[in-house]
Amino acid sequence: MKKILFLTNLIPYPLDNGGKIKSHNIIKALSQKYDIDLMCFSNNESDKKYAQKMLGIVKNIHVIPKTLIRSTSFKNFIKDYSKSLFSLYPYSINKYYDNRFKEELVRKLTKDDYEFVYVDHLPMMVYFKYIKNHKVILDQHNVESLIFKRMIINDNNIFKKILGSIEYIKLLNFEKKSILQSNHVICLSEDDKKVLSSFGLSNEKVSVLPIHIDLEKNYNYKVSKDGKINLLFLGSMSWYPNQHGIKWFMENVWPKLKDKNFNIYIVGSNPPEVIKKYQNDKNVFVTGYVDDVDMYIEKCDVSIVPLFVGSGQRVKIIESFGKKIPVISTAIGAEGIKYSDREDIMIADNKEEFIAEIINILKKPFKLQIISEKAYENFKENYSAQILPSKLEAIINDLKKD
Repeated sequence: MKKILFLTNLIPYPLDNGGKIKSHNIIKALSQKYDIDLMCFSNNESDKKYAQKMLGIVKNIHVIPKTLIRSTSFKNFIKDYSKSLFSLYPYSINKYYDNRFKEELVRKLTKDDYEFVYVDHLPMMVYFKYIKNHKVILDQHNVESLIFKRMIINDNNIFKKILGSIEYIKLLNFEKKSILQSNHVICLSEDDKKVLSSFGLSNEKVSVLPIHIDLEKNYNYKVSKDGKINLLFLGSMSWYPNQHGIKWFMENVWPKLKDKNFNIYIVGSNPPEVIKKYQNDKNVFVTGYVDDVDMYIEKCDVSIVPLFVGSGQRVKIIESFGKKIPVISTAIGAEGIKYSDREDIMIADNKEEFIAEIINILKKPFKLQIISEKAYENFKENYSAQILPSKLEAIINDLKKD
């Protein structure tokens, strides 16, 4: 089989966040037609053990240990983003440059003949000058500059706004340059495609390829019989939109629910103290990182996605569709996903709408069963990993024609 080089930010295993799930399934789909050399970072030395899990899928893997994800405290924000004030690159890109990675990349490109280089996540384009003589596919998990713009709008901290604005300008320029340097760009939604097109990218050079998920078993939704409704918020707290979203929910929506028959499970790695404090309420459970997300999906009645910042697609919604757990989301949270409001999802964009939708569950729990079945049909038609390889191959065939 022909060989390709796949560059991504972190080892796409375990499948404990949306980015890893997407990257892992793309690699599995590509491995049906190509031998894959995978290059990536591990956030710490202990994570390197997960490299062995990928060797059944890729031909070779080279992992560089480097701390890329840590606490999202205000102190760390100021420290990290101040570093990039005098750099042409934004901090969120610059932190991925590593001489060890560069040297191994150059060695591989000199030694091996690759059909193309698959750049997974925008920050890996920091190595473009070393791969520019090869065909390059850039997989945009998000429109990164759009996330930063929304973050600045939603943050009230003046120092974050100032540093964030500088970062945004640099990130926007880097993103525009990177997509125009690529031979082809993959994005997650028509909304993202419109933004990328506004950067000057021609329509024939960008393809929409939604997130596809491989379900290992079948799920059945069961309506709560004891009158107690369990809410689920799922997502890493290292990602600002998740942290912002659950804080908004707990401060604006939860006070109207906590004296009623509700529990809420906040499931995700790296919760800061400002999130942990919510578990002082006896009906709030902040788990931190968990090995088995399914345990909470099966325990809970409704998944909530109160996001007001973001881009791309929320894996948590697609995963919920596939696992038959009904979803209440903001329009931004469900952005880029095919849905019909009140048929396969419930859209709520402010606290009054969230409260009304959740309270209504107590009155009409049978409604959740109908929504979960509709959502599952949506998943099978649009987001199952079984249909991913053929979609991906069509994109690559178009690239070969260039």
